[in-house]
Amino acid sequence: MRTLNTIACTAILALVPAMPALAQTVPNGMGTVITAAGDSYVSRSVTVGVNKSVIIELEAPAADVVIANPEIADAVVQTSQRIIFRGVKYGQTSALIFDRAGRTLLDLSLHVETDMTALQKSIAKHVPDARVSLESLNGSIVLTGSVDSMAQSDQVRRLVAAYFPAGESAPQVVNMLSVLAPDQVLLEVRVVEMQRNIVKQLGINLSGVPGWGDFARLVERQLFAGNPPVDTGTTALLPGLPFTGSGDIGTDLGFPIQGRSLGGFGGSVSYTNYVGNDLQSRAGAAFQALERIGVVKTLAEPTMVAMSGESAKFLAGGEFPVPVGQDDNGQITVEFKPYGVGLGFTPVVLSEGRISLKVSTEVSELTSQGAFQGQSRTIIDGNGNVVQLEGVTLPGLTVRRAESTIELPSGGSMMMAGLISSKDRQNIDQVPGLKKLPILGALFQSRDFLSEESELVVIVTPYLVNPAAKSQLRTPADGYANASDAKTIFFGKLNETYGRDGAPVKADQYRAPVGFIEE
Repeated sequence: MRTLNTIACTAILALVPAMPALAQTVPNGMGTVITAAGDSYVSRSVTVGVNKSVIIELEAPAADVVIANPEIADAVVQTSQRIIFRGVKYGQTSALIFDRAGRTLLDLSLHVETDMTALQKSIAKHVPDARVSLESLNGSIVLTGSVDSMAQSDQVRRLVAAYFPAGESAPQVVNMLSVLAPDQVLLEVRVVEMQRNIVKQLGINLSGVPGWGDFARLVERQLFAGNPPVDTGTTALLPGLPFTGSGDIGTDLGFPIQGRSLGGFGGSVSYTNYVGNDLQSRAGAAFQALERIGVVKTLAEPTMVAMSGESAKFLAGGEFPVPVGQDDNGQITVEFKPYGVGLGFTPVVLSEGRISLKVSTEVSELTSQGAFQGQSRTIIDGNGNVVQLEGVTLPGLTVRRAESTIELPSGGSMMMAGLISSKDRQNIDQVPGLKKLPILGALFQSRDFLSEESELVVIVTPYLVNPAAKSQLRTPADGYANASDAKTIFFGKLNETYGRDGAPVKADQYRAPVGFIEE
């Protein structure tokens, strides 16, 4: 084999790139004929793979070969009638072959692209159900056709990525595949929480006023008569008891866990000691007892639809202000934070009936527990100005939040998150020393007990859905109607009862529960 050096005639190489795209051979007024590349009767178009070759067999011996851009393709002359063209890099160029008389034997348009034959066979082997066509366009890989699911599209994309090593020379992949499977996903989320609280309080407080002394004195005394003595409503200075001193003792036991007494059953007892008609001492006891059991049910069921591969968000609740700054005049700048029932998810349909979900769900509500109370105060800034800093109260939030990535079939459910929480707190206030008295020691202590139990589950269910006719959809307001004035006045009704499908309900067919509102 011998190599024919490309004859780079200056005139030809200068004319080939600058030739206008003419539809035919155009003679000028001086008898000159200009032929654009690819517009002669001997024009042909050939696609050559990078680092691949194509053999051209000629009818007559060739004497000269001219390539417009040797960096894209080159030629090897094996015989005078057989020329081998090789693709060097991506691009397009043209080649002209002349005989000994200077006539054009072949006007060749060379398209140097990636050879897709081996990759096409690999896709047909590993993804047999995919109807995919591959096309190389200026170094980029264009995928066209249709697949049954996003999973098949992902498999084809990964095969193409594996065929070309990663790097700067890796071609760009243009995915124009059509997915025939439904790619709209409806996600139904159920957040269910049950809470049980038990509170027990038993408080006992003692009080007493003893008196003592041994010197008699005149005291103002109420006069009594009869048996039992009855106040006559008059007073006189009479000799008193030989006591000149008195004291006051008592216990004040609180409820530190709750912070205060929550009420309940209470009572008091007292003892008063008289010497004659005079008060000598007094003792008393007050007690409070409470046992409270509470149950809280929280249910949230957000539902949303999104396209496969797209993100969607949903929030039903509100926003509360949070201070983020304050100017020199004491004016507060606020920023609003959302709360309520929130849902965010990104579905990807992997195959028929298989859905990958990235889900984030949240149920939050305002609460006074953990709230922040700011105090108003006056300060002097660096310029000597008096600035009034306003006090603010920021509520707290109770939040139930879950975020995860899971895979489910269409219509299948999974408990995405769950929590069982149990918390017990107990406190006993006692009077030192007296708490150790047998039996009576219980009178010198108070008990505060709190037990909290909570169970939370988050269940997700995805569905592949298609649009429906408007007549097939139902809303909570279907069939609703306000009650008449007569029914409102005489029967206290605010609305008419309505059926599940929006149809009116006859009185003889009424069977609860029907509709969304019952009276």
